[in-house]
Amino acid sequence: MSNRNVVMMVGEKPSIALSIAQILSNGTHKTRRGIAGPVHEFSGHFQNRSCFYKVTSVIGHVYKADFLPEFQNWSIDPSVLFSAPILKLEREKKKKVCKHLQQEAHGVDTLVLWLDCDREGENICFEVIQNTQRWMNRGSRIYRAKFSAITAPDITRAMKNLVSPNKNESDSVDARQEIDLKVGAAFTRFQTRYFHEKYANLDSRLISYGPCQIPTLGFCVQRWLLIKPKKKKKKK
Repeated sequence: MSNRNVVMMVGEKPSIALSIAQILSNGTHKTRRGIAGPVHEFSGHFQNRSCFYKVTSVIGHVYKADFLPEFQNWSIDPSVLFSAPILKLEREKKKKVCKHLQQEAHGVDTLVLWLDCDREGENICFEVIQNTQRWMNRGSRIYRAKFSAITAPDITRAMKNLVSPNKNESDSVDARQEIDLKVGAAFTRFQTRYFHEKYANLDSRLISYGPCQIPTLGFCVQRWLLIKPKKKKKKK
């Protein structure tokens, strides 16, 4: 294995990684247990060179956005949250996904990213890169596979047309996550405190605000008010 190109491929979930390994190895892969999930291995060719493949996965997003500890206190003014710095934390630390990727990246020459082909998938690509690039061999290469289905024709076509991951699309997801966190937390804290002060017998400890759901609900209510039957006034 040391004299061959080592190609590591990462899917968005274990079932995707297994399907990719089965297709590309024609069912000859062998599976071992990694720190955070299965790793499927087989020999083959990559860009006309003999190589050793290892195919594994994450479990959706690796990181989540959160506030620094000093902004977790509900006693502070909710409006302060809009300008508060945020940090990225490992989403499910007990599953050790970061450690898994770092361990598997040792000795790797090429990384091929098989995350979903949307902006969220692009963002996960860079989360994977963050946990692999430093541990890969010097001069390593990183590619993005674009596919629409987990079928042999699609996987084969994607392998022949690899591209670079898109940082702009990934950054747009980071921006959306920050907006969702800040708007959701600020309004949740504001309305929870407001309604608890206004209605002493309120039976809910937390009144959550969803940046997408609440405005949508508002549109529905507005529409209902427009079309609901109006009560006829009684004639005197």
